Amino acid sequence: MMAETSMTAAPTAAPLRVEHLSLSFGGNRVLQDIALSVQPGEITGLIGPNGAGKTSFFNCLTGLYSPQQGSICLGAKHLEKVPPTGRAALGFSRSFQHVALCPELTVVENVMIGLDRQSHAGWLSAFFPLRQGLAERAQNRERAVAALMRLGIAEVANEYPAQLPPGVLRLVEIARAIAGQPRVLLLDEPAAGLNSLETRDLSNALLKLRSPELVLLVVEHDMDLIMEVCDSIHVLNGGKLLASGTPQQIQMNPEVVRVYLGDDDE
Repeated sequence: MMAETSMTAAPTAAPLRVEHLSLSFGGNRVLQDIALSVQPGEITGLIGPNGAGKTSFFNCLTGLYSPQQGSICLGAKHLEKVPPTGRAALGFSRSFQHVALCPELTVVENVMIGLDRQSHAGWLSAFFPLRQGLAERAQNRERAVAALMRLGIAEVANEYPAQLPPGVLRLVEIARAIAGQPRVLLLDEPAAGLNSLETRDLSNALLKLRSPELVLLVVEHDMDLIMEVCDSIHVLNGGKLLASGTPQQIQMNPEVVRVYLGDDDE
């Protein structure tokens, strides 16, 4: 019965839509009239040079920043007045540029942290072996192992972060983000600091995440990775949306080539 519960399917994801989003800090206009849509079942990339507004855009999506104008909707649900905790409850999950795992916990225990917001046993279960807490912890461990298996790293479940290379640590962080079966997954530069072999493993892992139950948006500077895994790409420059399209369309867009991708002849 426990195994059946742990495999309960997530609700079907709705598109994530942003309309006329603008964000300023004082006189600094960070985002200007951004409008885009991120579809479930696809991997969507968000690229742009440093300072383009990519991380600020992520922070608007998760509720850490409050834009002065515009709307953010998950399906028909408007999110402008929903705080970060409320968006997490709706199924938002994200990773950050720098891996932050607890060194005193095993890999599977680190992944289980991603399930804390869905736990019901309460803090007493950490000190007393209450039946509800024990059952819930066993279930969360199953779900954490399932997330590791999905990314192909279940064999490191009982190891500690210090024993593992950067590429595996990055996959552990992503496993933590997907353990709770999110509806929206935001990955902030997952290839940062990885070598070519680790980036290839990351690429394979991202392709495994593509699902009709998931809206997946990836911010990344590694263009080879973005062009390989993404179905669609949005390009920010100076806080404005410069272009949107398939990888092929983005590669052929002269403005994108000029400001970001660079010219092979140069």
